[in-house]
Amino acid sequence: MQNTAIISDIGIDYKTKKAKITFLFDNKEVLQQAEDLQDKKLNVEVKKWYKKRSNNANAYLWTLIEKLSQKLNMSRIEVYKKHIYEAGTYQELGMEEETMDKFSKIWQNNGLGWFCEKSVNEYGEIVLRAYFGSSTYNTKEMTRLLDSVIQDCKSQNIETMTPSELNSLLESWGK
Repeated sequence: MQNTAIISDIGIDYKTKKAKITFLFDNKEVLQQAEDLQDKKLNVEVKKWYKKRSNNANAYLWTLIEKLSQKLNMSRIEVYKKHIYEAGTYQELGMEEETMDKFSKIWQNNGLGWFCEKSVNEYGEIVLRAYFGSSTYNTKEMTRLLDSVIQDCKSQNIETMTPSELNSLLESWGK
């Protein structure tokens, strides 16, 4: 069961002296699912909600990538990875160098934009930068990626949305 909710009350259960958190769910159909789970031990994960990018924004990203790939005579995947590299999100990981290649191969199985590169961190240590594909991006990260692609399109004289059209598209994310 996965739903959106807000925490409405936090306290201590006076009988058991355990933490007690009350959620208000957006979807009342969750009650039936919860009844089946009542008094059973559960694994609970709570994460902060964020707006997800819209399919329109993703479709627009891939439309521009297609135009760039034709203009630059590169594959769509090459263009996409180039922009993930330039504007994307990554995590620096410290590990033994002999493990890096194995980890990279496993990491790439997550999707097109998932790749790794060896780098040197601020302490002079060799680390692995693991880049995340755009499917995991929040609104801020996706905006940065889309802006990077748009700037590349403009430099190649490829027509893009006007700033107001783009703002409208970005505002529709999560709706």
